[in-house]
Amino acid sequence: MNIHFFGLSKNYKDKMVLENIQGKINKEDKIGLVGANGIGKSTLAKIIARKENYDRGEIKYSPAQIKVLYVEQYPVFEQNVSVYNEILQVTAKNSHLTQKEAPIVVKKLLKQVGLEEEKWQQKAINLSGGEKTKLSLAKAMVSDFDFLILDEPTNHLDLESYNWLEEYVLKLSKPMLIISHDRYFLDKVANKIWELTSKGLKEYEGNYSIYQREKEAQEKHLAKEYEKQQAKIQQLEEVIDERKGWYKKAHKDAGQNDFYRSKAKKHASVLKAKKRELERLKNNKVEKPERSPSPAFEVINKAIRDKKLPTFLIQGYNLTKSYGQKVIFNNISFNIKRGDKIALLGKNGVGKTTLLKIICGLEEDFQGRVTINPGVKLGYFAQELDNLQGELSILENVLSTETTRNEARLLLASLLFRGDSVFKKVSQLSMGERGRVAFAKLILSGANLLILDELTNYMDIESQEKIESVLEEFTGTVFFVSHDRYFIKKLAN
Repeated sequence: MNIHFFGLSKNYKDKMVLENIQGKINKEDKIGLVGANGIGKSTLAKIIARKENYDRGEIKYSPAQIKVLYVEQYPVFEQNVSVYNEILQVTAKNSHLTQKEAPIVVKKLLKQVGLEEEKWQQKAINLSGGEKTKLSLAKAMVSDFDFLILDEPTNHLDLESYNWLEEYVLKLSKPMLIISHDRYFLDKVANKIWELTSKGLKEYEGNYSIYQREKEAQEKHLAKEYEKQQAKIQQLEEVIDERKGWYKKAHKDAGQNDFYRSKAKKHASVLKAKKRELERLKNNKVEKPERSPSPAFEVINKAIRDKKLPTFLIQGYNLTKSYGQKVIFNNISFNIKRGDKIALLGKNGVGKTTLLKIICGLEEDFQGRVTINPGVKLGYFAQELDNLQGELSILENVLSTETTRNEARLLLASLLFRGDSVFKKVSQLSMGERGRVAFAKLILSGANLLILDELTNYMDIESQEKIESVLEEFTGTVFFVSHDRYFIKKLAN
């Protein structure tokens, strides 16, 4: 089987989302689709899945009746159908199981994806975001398809469900297209990467790390070619200016003198040749590589530079937390030391966010004791991003009494908010962009110990890399919750 598309273009309200996109999917492909937020990844996936029309171009399916299953990033379920029945209906429709066998398979599958029995009779529409993702993945497992598209499948998954999904994808013998910002996942499962940019769709063989190395090598080569061409253009322009001067002088001296007339013609001929060469170079111009501003190290570490902190910053003693009769965690103790970058891992629902809130003083109903050194200034990044004011601009949101506008703009530029974009209202931003604003605000708050709850959720890969660059430069202490294994591996010490 294969799917071949070429010249695909799509407009939304006069805005060109996709233009002249081409690519081919073969039966052995497990493709990771990457690109900036809003570039059109989901639109392309929906077009391939026959869920959205396109304005121009062509798609050829071979065979024509290929069944494409698209698992959405934000799944929608029927109004009054339970979690259990959502799966049972699909299982009954697409399998040869008997009425006795089907419920056994459904129960096993729900447990595999991390939906415990207490959830089975709930309405599917009332599940949390992570639980809806798990349910939509479970439905895919029992569906009939030839080609599978997963749109951000690892969002909100805990580690156990994440590992299960990874194993399923690796074992699946059917072609797939996976839209993801999770680099670790793409490293494990993808054998090809598609990068979608405003210039089109580019294919790279191999997993995410191979793609990244190849892209970096191409960018370095392009930078050298650009510098070489710029030097050649400058040299030609200087030669042309020089020859113009010589030609004018020879032409002036020529009069009736054959020698000077010959000399003037020679200069004119060379001048024309050099102008043609310059024109050819400019017509085949190497584009200037885009360079991100270097991380604002001094701004990032402004609050830490003059602080002398002891070894132990935060200590927790015998912490216990319950909601009613349900114990979330029991009798835990810990130390957070100066310079630590600690990842807090665990399944969904075990109390990771609750522990962060206890440390930050946002949750007071618990047993045990937390001591925080007086020199510590905490900065808390919450998943909800509720510390931003939508009617204010990006710049207005991040400015503090301790920060100059220049410092704020320097940090914002290192987080991809450049030029006039800092004056956009936060209410106009995507969730990933809001996350970057909230993070910038945190860094500029003067905090020397950062508490981060799922910082990279909703962010595209370029945003994640910029966040990582800032945190790698940050010389303070970080205590963070994340399901992004690439991020964990890069940051945690």
